[in-house]
Amino acid sequence: MTIYNPQAEDRGYFYHVKIYEEMLLTYEQHLEIKHGQINTGDPDDDTDYEAMKWYRGGSVSFAEKEWEKLVSGIRRHLAMKGPLLEQTGDFNNKYFYYYARDYTLQQTVLHRACMYISHEATIKFDIDKFASHMVLAKR
Repeated sequence: MTIYNPQAEDRGYFYHVKIYEEMLLTYEQHLEIKHGQINTGDPDDDTDYEAMKWYRGGSVSFAEKEWEKLVSGIRRHLAMKGPLLEQTGDFNNKYFYYYARDYTLQQTVLHRACMYISHEATIKFDIDKFASHMVLAKR
């Protein structure tokens, strides 16, 4: 008995990139982005509004059939953000840092982008053939 082996479609391969962006913000800036201008003058409030943390800024995703076009798309996307300062991290978590302005804030803040690239394929899969194979494999 031969195992049912679905085949990849012709030209069904593509490269996919997902870029996650984060901003280094104070808690006050984060609240300002989420809720607009806030009042932090309450004397009974013990919240540390100046504490800095990385906050999710958004993400973008796109795919290309050719590797060169994908790399060009990544470069165009990062070039729109501003000049890259440096990249840090290990193989699994590589960050690209840059200064940019968020549309809701008055000042420029530090951003970082992390990307995940995958090479994917579209498979022609016949569920009936697979199901009949599973029934035969049971014997």
